[in-house]
Amino acid sequence: MLAESVLGRLYAIWLQSAIFAALGRFSRFVGRCWRGSLLRRALAHESRIQQMYETGLFARVVAAVLGFIVGVLRRIFSWFGRLNAGSVNLRLWRRYGSGAFLLRYESIFGAFLCVMFLWPHDYWSNTYALLGAAAIMVLYFCMVARSRRSLLQPTALGLPALLFAAACCLSLAFTRDMSDSIRVLLFFVTGFMLCYLAAGVANSRRSLMTVLGFIYLGVFLTGCYAIVQRIMGVEVSSSLTDLTINEGVPGRVYAGLDNPNNYAEFLVLMLPISAAYAINVRAKWGNLPLSLPLCLGLAVPMLGIVMTYSRSGWISIALAALVFVFFAEKKLIPILFMLAVLCVPLLPDSVITRFLTLFNNSDSSNNHRLLVWQGVSQLLGDYWKTGIGLGPNSFAEVYPTYARPAALEGTPHSHMVWMELVVETGIFGFVTFMWFYIRTVKNAGLAILGTKNKALKIALCACTAALCGIAFSCCVEYVWYYPRVLFAFFLQMGFCIGLAKLRHEDALPPEEPSC
Repeated sequence: MLAESVLGRLYAIWLQSAIFAALGRFSRFVGRCWRGSLLRRALAHESRIQQMYETGLFARVVAAVLGFIVGVLRRIFSWFGRLNAGSVNLRLWRRYGSGAFLLRYESIFGAFLCVMFLWPHDYWSNTYALLGAAAIMVLYFCMVARSRRSLLQPTALGLPALLFAAACCLSLAFTRDMSDSIRVLLFFVTGFMLCYLAAGVANSRRSLMTVLGFIYLGVFLTGCYAIVQRIMGVEVSSSLTDLTINEGVPGRVYAGLDNPNNYAEFLVLMLPISAAYAINVRAKWGNLPLSLPLCLGLAVPMLGIVMTYSRSGWISIALAALVFVFFAEKKLIPILFMLAVLCVPLLPDSVITRFLTLFNNSDSSNNHRLLVWQGVSQLLGDYWKTGIGLGPNSFAEVYPTYARPAALEGTPHSHMVWMELVVETGIFGFVTFMWFYIRTVKNAGLAILGTKNKALKIALCACTAALCGIAFSCCVEYVWYYPRVLFAFFLQMGFCIGLAKLRHEDALPPEEPSC
């Protein structure tokens, strides 16, 4: 009660301040300019190109193929049902198994995601993700054939998604190492399957909350894993930290994701949607709403991202929090800033030391990135039209010709997603992906403004915050170099697309029939 009284008093002072009044006048001015701008009219309406794409020949062909597959599966199920109409196993399944939580489609999908993000790096193979996504895709079509789910047409992902997929495939024509490029292309295939599945599962509250519950569990357990790593001790690595200017900074935790930067990027993508789950959950723990302990539980992965000592991760999660609060409840922004300032004295000296290295000209990682970008900029001068093909092997063959000597050894990529897109897929891949990315975020933002349902708004705010937050990391890291982060990125895109389709709904549909 004391804390609420203090925050309430501070908020009242803020509302009466001259700064708030000036910001209000500026906001109203920007709002008037925005409402009359051509940019708003362009962004606020669905593209005619997208409408033509959804009604065009390609969409009809895809719909016919999927309809044929679903029809074949439906006949198989019908034949199997007649064959086993009186069997004991079928009666037992209908009585005990058909409604079981762990046997529901969304539970299987969520459990797969949870295990995928928890699996230790030393025992992980990206083939598991490809096979798992393919198996769940088959299960999804089986569910559609059984009339337990509505079919999501792939055109719902948008024309830019199709064009970017085409750009990834076309890049094989310019690769220096075909086998390595095909290997990386399969990562993108997995990512697109996860994007499609995530968009499909976001069509009912129960399905979405089930999947998000498993994601929350995975995020929480990775935080516990990180804390255990800190207790047991993590060796300080000179390849991850400049030891000369990071005195007192301990070894950086990474949970099961091989690299602390990878783990931080994963948390930036998944923490906001985990927060949305914690806020939206309706269950109770005795007389106490379950959302309260679930929200408090997010302190564990938040501590994990602090212990990664990933500077880009810190800035990205702060940006994600700002975007989340801005869309969910703008009035809390001053309190958010105030809490951030009050937390600074409580931070360990090692965190302050690590953050201040951002402004140190002698930091080797900062200087290395600048040298890499200089070399890659020259490379793009020759290859910006076609790119050099997917994968690190093609980069390793072409980059040494343009590299600065000090940034030659141990450089597997350009340290920037936006630059790497041009390097690997050419200007066509860059333009189509940026169209895909901006369109997805734009549609989510419009859906936030258009929905009256609180649960849907919070989920959309979380997806938008994650994609905006990770954009900063994409400027200084090639976050897709580690495939599980790539999968998390496309998974978040899928949630955004699926939820944005509900912009005209008053509420999330309550449920889909179970498996």
